[in-house]
Amino acid sequence: MEARRPPAAILREAGLAVLPGQIRPREGRAWLVDWRGTPGVLRRMPAPSPRPLADDVVWRHAFLAGLARLGFPAPRPLPCFDGRSWTAGRGMLWELVSFRPGHAVRWADEPPLEEIGALLARYHAAARRVPMASQRPGALPLADVPDVLLSPQLEAAHVGPGQAAAIRGQAERLARGLADIGHLTGERVVIHGDFTNDNVIAAGTPAQVAGVIDFALAHAETPLADIGYGLWRSGRPRPDADCLDLSRVQRFVAGYADTARLSADQARAVTVYLHGRGLQMIAKRVRAGRAEIGMLAQIQWTSEQADAVGEALAAAVS
Repeated sequence: MEARRPPAAILREAGLAVLPGQIRPREGRAWLVDWRGTPGVLRRMPAPSPRPLADDVVWRHAFLAGLARLGFPAPRPLPCFDGRSWTAGRGMLWELVSFRPGHAVRWADEPPLEEIGALLARYHAAARRVPMASQRPGALPLADVPDVLLSPQLEAAHVGPGQAAAIRGQAERLARGLADIGHLTGERVVIHGDFTNDNVIAAGTPAQVAGVIDFALAHAETPLADIGYGLWRSGRPRPDADCLDLSRVQRFVAGYADTARLSADQARAVTVYLHGRGLQMIAKRVRAGRAEIGMLAQIQWTSEQADAVGEALAAAVS
């Protein structure tokens, strides 16, 4: 049975006390803890070969520390492990960041999507002030996705022939789309990478945006990709939908454009990043040898409806 508490040795080493409450991370396990009067999230991840994962955590925590210095409402690293915010040993990696109080917005009506789009624009303004000299280790930038999906890795992951052909067709479309919008020459900042309503925290009555959590997918990329990646999920009418609700998409983008300038052409380009998000998800799984392609239906819908989505996005900023 899985241990309900972190090992006593880890708690002693870091000076932590476990607090009531549940934390459900994307990967690994996590606990709400207290460190010197500061609530934090202690996360444990398997690390059979700890160096690459440790390099990833060091990169991410350096960025989060920069955001914290600017006062942006995101988790900050807590140096509980002898001056560091992470430690590795016995095949596990542990990290500690501060806890952001509130609740995940998900599909609630409040705060409105316009406020969430505006928060993403504020995040990009802050990220531009945190220079990072390198790409996050282990990241899969969108420009590399077509090469992964057009390689023999699909067959190696045991993707069926019909589905592999459909994915390759979509990957070729993505490559053309990225070239058409000049993706490789665009601005690069550290994007959040998963700026969905699941990762936006709200608080108060009425609920207002209070911050953003889960920077596990942060990496250097164009800010327009961050908009598309967020809308991949938050733009749906419901969590299990394979399509987008264009009114939700427009409200999110309108809120972004009210805070940061966004031209009609830039808004249309977000369609490419929406399409690319699903393919990036497949590429990551294929690269790990997993044939998980449940997002193909939404990829195909986004491809088929690209013109309508693009016009809706452009109208939102006009």
